[in-house]
Amino acid sequence: MDTSLLSFLSQVFFSEQAVVALTVTLAHIALLGYLLLKTSLATSAARLLGGYLFLAAAWDFLVLAQEMGGLTRTLGYAWPLLPVYAAMALMVWLWWFNRAFLEWKSFGVWGWLGGVATLALLATLDFALFPLPLQSLLPLDRLQAALWLAGGAVIAYTVSAVRTIFAVQKRMYSPRHRNRIHFLHLSLLVAAAGLLLYLTTLPIAAEIGLLVHWLGALGLTTIVVNRHLPDIKTGFKELVSLTIVALFTFALYSASIYALEVWFTRTPRARFRTAVVAAILLTLFYPPLYRLIRRLTQRLLFRHQFNYSRIIKTYIQTVNNILLVEDLTSICLSFIEKNLDIRRGAFFILKSQDRTHYHFTIFSNLTDGLPDSLSLKKNTPLTRRLIDAGESISQYTLDVAPEYRQADETGIETLKRMAFEQFIPVKRHNFLIAILAVGPFASGAPYTLEDIELLATMADQTAIALENARLFKNVRYNLEEITRINDLMDNIFASIQSGVITVDTQNKITILNPAARRIFNLPPNIRTADSADALMHHLRSTPLPALLRDVKTTRRSYHAFEITQEIPGRGPVNLRVDLTPITNPHGQMQGVAIIVNDFTETKRLQVVQNIFRKYVSPAVVDRLPDDPEQLRLGGQRQCVTILFADIRGFSTFSEHLTPEDLINVLNRYLSMAAEAILAFEGTLDKFMGDAVMAIFNAPLPQPDHPLRAVKAALAMQRTIRNFHQILGEYTPLLNFGVGIHTGEAIIGNVGTQSRMDYTAVGDAVNLAKRLQENTPGGKILLSQATYEHVKDDIQAVFYKELTVKGRETPEKTYEVLGF
Repeated sequence: MDTSLLSFLSQVFFSEQAVVALTVTLAHIALLGYLLLKTSLATSAARLLGGYLFLAAAWDFLVLAQEMGGLTRTLGYAWPLLPVYAAMALMVWLWWFNRAFLEWKSFGVWGWLGGVATLALLATLDFALFPLPLQSLLPLDRLQAALWLAGGAVIAYTVSAVRTIFAVQKRMYSPRHRNRIHFLHLSLLVAAAGLLLYLTTLPIAAEIGLLVHWLGALGLTTIVVNRHLPDIKTGFKELVSLTIVALFTFALYSASIYALEVWFTRTPRARFRTAVVAAILLTLFYPPLYRLIRRLTQRLLFRHQFNYSRIIKTYIQTVNNILLVEDLTSICLSFIEKNLDIRRGAFFILKSQDRTHYHFTIFSNLTDGLPDSLSLKKNTPLTRRLIDAGESISQYTLDVAPEYRQADETGIETLKRMAFEQFIPVKRHNFLIAILAVGPFASGAPYTLEDIELLATMADQTAIALENARLFKNVRYNLEEITRINDLMDNIFASIQSGVITVDTQNKITILNPAARRIFNLPPNIRTADSADALMHHLRSTPLPALLRDVKTTRRSYHAFEITQEIPGRGPVNLRVDLTPITNPHGQMQGVAIIVNDFTETKRLQVVQNIFRKYVSPAVVDRLPDDPEQLRLGGQRQCVTILFADIRGFSTFSEHLTPEDLINVLNRYLSMAAEAILAFEGTLDKFMGDAVMAIFNAPLPQPDHPLRAVKAALAMQRTIRNFHQILGEYTPLLNFGVGIHTGEAIIGNVGTQSRMDYTAVGDAVNLAKRLQENTPGGKILLSQATYEHVKDDIQAVFYKELTVKGRETPEKTYEVLGF
């Protein structure tokens, strides 16, 4: 075997501290491997702890190398403070891990600067860079001063970490979170104590410090890897309880034996009698005394233990007959608060769900601002456990397990803000009804498995009560609807204008309203509860019998099916029919509903209206159904624009045409004029031989009515020019002279009650007519008033001043050239 290896082993096993350092080095490496295996360093706390364990293993190795003299041989310099540097770096790293584990938001720049300054001061002392008169000030050499400095820094960083722990612990409402922080607190103090023990000058203290420091690292690894930590307070109380019982047992045995020994010392066979009497006394009195002491210690050290069977029995009796959801949730939460000493509670009632989320309505007795609703994502670890598996879960698990938060960060954060401790699913027939959320016990004790089982049993009973309450709510709603419908049914069907017929699966008429009788002119012998055959026989000439059979067979619906048919006694009718199958909530066929609307009169009116449009302006026709009051004689004064257009030379031209050809030519030109006017929403007032009159801004308001009139005139002239270009020499080249004026006129109905005309009268109409009479063919003349309204939008030139009949003052006119 290699002599160097033998030398190494002999040196290692020769020194106890070297053996401890080697053992702890391997132990730290084992903890690092365990941490990698369990967490894969997925969280920041796990990564920081992994770095800490690696640094701790390196520190242990430095201690081992220093003990073996390896540092001196390797570095060529006796560097006794190198492990001290590493110990100081370990403490700073431990302080950093503590803040990250507690999610402390502050970066802690002063802590880092303090660590760097301490390491720099240690290096100054180690290399004697500056002359420090330590001997004159303190009875210390440089090595002792460095150790004291490092120890003081470890204590300072420990105090800082502990203060952070206490600050976070004050904000923690959950006993499980507080217990986790207690583990952190204890592990931190143990690790720091190990570092302080190493920094002493005693060899045995350094060895113990290495081991104690590893125990602290073991505790830190435990709280990072394990989510469910044993409760420290409960364990301590159990130890105290066992100690009290053991001391009581020891005292009872000792006192009994001593008393009997004193009593039987003067009698023969004293030992035998003592043993027998002691056995009898202890058999009779020890069990009840033991139970008494055990019960007293439990009451002293632990919170009140529940009588589970009595609580379940009382709870069932309490919630069994509550049929309103709001009252039920309130009574359940009050019962939990009173009997279990749980001050916070709420029910998340499942309201609806969609493709991605469950939506809950929150019922609670709290007044501290809980939200009214909650949404949780589907197919996450939380919903799979709560809803699919039906298992309860704690908020502590949601906080420490990253897979829950990563899957539904919004939902988990909402739950965390509510400050509940445990969530128990409320399911019935494997379907979720609600989630029971409860806060911590008022005593601060954590939930045990028995407590969670008790709450789960109460949740099962609550599910039955909630289902009954929902059924009652549905029945009450249905009864109210049925009552309301029955009260309104007769009035509705009697007054409705649509015909309503319903036929059940037995082919019986269940509804037949008066409108249906009138529409189909049904004889009186066809009544409700009769067979539908008589009804269909009466309607055999219509498609209804075939449609009814098709709906019954295929469950197909017909909407707005139009029928034009001869009805006996009525003649031709126009009907629009809807046929729909009637089904119950389970999809079972209950019958067929037939809704009939009679459009016979509407169709007739539409025909009349379309004919009427050919004689009267469409704008006048369109307003007739909306405002029949405007059909009375009379009018109102308003500002309008009047357009007159006349075909120039038509009288001379007509002398050479037959009457038939003359009408065709006239209609063609007047159609072009009318289409141009209607394109800009003008109202065609009348045709006067070869002239047309139009009104703008009546009957509907048009703020830009002067410009509309000019646009219509330009479109009219452009259409005629295009018409001439297309037909060329084969068409008579006739043109319109157009006059336009804007002013006040009386707009309304003129004539008699039996024959009236919607028109405009007044001086403005007369002036527009005079302008048209003085306009050459193919030109458009505007009055001064119209020109002022449109001069910024068109190209126009002054034409001349016209003296027209009925006016003393000449009227300036303008010729329109274009836009």
